[in-house]
Amino acid sequence: DFGSNGIRKRLLSTEFTAVLARLLTRYGNRVGALLYCGSAPGVAPARTVPAGAGRRHVLHLLAAIDQRPSRTTASRTDLAGLLRRAQQTLPRRSVVFVVSDFISDSGWAAALDLLARRHETVAVRLFDPLEREIPDLGLVMMQDAETGEQLLVDTHDPGFRRRFAQQAQAREATLRETLARLGIDCLELATDEPIDEALLRFTDARQQRSRLAAGSLPAVRRSVTPAPAAQD
Repeated sequence: DFGSNGIRKRLLSTEFTAVLARLLTRYGNRVGALLYCGSAPGVAPARTVPAGAGRRHVLHLLAAIDQRPSRTTASRTDLAGLLRRAQQTLPRRSVVFVVSDFISDSGWAAALDLLARRHETVAVRLFDPLEREIPDLGLVMMQDAETGEQLLVDTHDPGFRRRFAQQAQAREATLRETLARLGIDCLELATDEPIDEALLRFTDARQQRSRLAAGSLPAVRRSVTPAPAAQD
């Protein structure tokens, strides 16, 4: 539910799912989803949308995503539990897109590893620019969406902004290293970037890795300057 430029990560996930589902169903593939609904008391932790095909099914899937309750109070995210549920739910080998900001309790890497051992898995990471770098906004009350902890910070302090950016970079490096260690490709979607640009960049990177893995490199155009003629 966070977004700094009018587009929340929730909307970004819906738009990405719509694009992906239409592309897949257009070629006869069936798509389904396991939606995380939170960890609040009395709320089911996940909702299953069985796999189906066609435009009406895609609309049903998108409606199910929009119907997830917004967070009114802080609650921790258990991504590991969702991934274990997905492992139990999928009856056959599938292509799985894990759409998340990966801000979660620990333990999800092991669950993701087990899921990726059986299914072709792609991590789709949602993020907002303010999660990487904070501008000078003066005194700001910040709240941890996972724990509810509040802290008044002075963003005018360049030292604070620098420490924030360093911790954000360290967190991103850890996430990327974890996914690379598991052999899982990561598509990064920012709330301030068009989805088509991110998809093209991700597709080009995968194609390049495939060519490298196959031992073939793109041809390099060389300019050849003729040697000067010998003179007596």
